[in-house]
Amino acid sequence: MDWSVLLKVLSTLVAILGAVFVVLGLPGTFLAWIGFVIYAVSVQFKNFSGWVLLGTFFGCALVEVADNLLSGLMVRKFGASKSSMIMTWVGGLGGAILGSLVGGFGSFIGSAILGLVGAFAGSYVAVYCWERYRLNRTQNEAKKAALGTVLGRLLGIAVKLVWIVWLLTLIW
Repeated sequence: MDWSVLLKVLSTLVAILGAVFVVLGLPGTFLAWIGFVIYAVSVQFKNFSGWVLLGTFFGCALVEVADNLLSGLMVRKFGASKSSMIMTWVGGLGGAILGSLVGGFGSFIGSAILGLVGAFAGSYVAVYCWERYRLNRTQNEAKKAALGTVLGRLLGIAVKLVWIVWLLTLIW
C-alpha cells in the first residue's frame, strides 16, 4: 500500500474540514495548515522546507486578521462611523457566543450553525443600533452601514477559502 497517497488524502480531508470550519465562522485556516504539515512530514520535507511551513503558518494568521479587518473596513466603506468598526467585532463575537449557546442545547451542528448565524446577526444588529440610536443616523443610513458588516464577513470567508484552496494545491 502506498502510504504517501493515503497521507495526501488524509491531509486533504483535514484541509476540507478546515474549510467547513471557515464557513462556520471558526479559524479553519489553521486546521487546513495542520493538514499541510501532515503532508510535509509524510514526504519528509522533500517538497517543502521548514521555512515554507513557517511562512504558511504566518499566512494563516494574516488571513485570519484580514477577515476581521475586512468586516470593519466594509462597514466604513458603506458609510458607518469609526466606532461602528468596533461594534462590528463586538456584535459578531456576542452574536456568535449567544448563537452557539442557544444552538448547543440542540447539538454540535446546531451550535455551529447558530454560532455563524449569530455572528452575522450580532454584527448587523450592533452596527445598525449603534448608527441609528447612538449616532442618530437615518434608518436607511444605518441599514446600509450594517449591510457593510455582512458583506465584509462574507468577503473575509471568501479570502480564507481561497487560502485553503491554495494550501490544497501545494499538497497535490
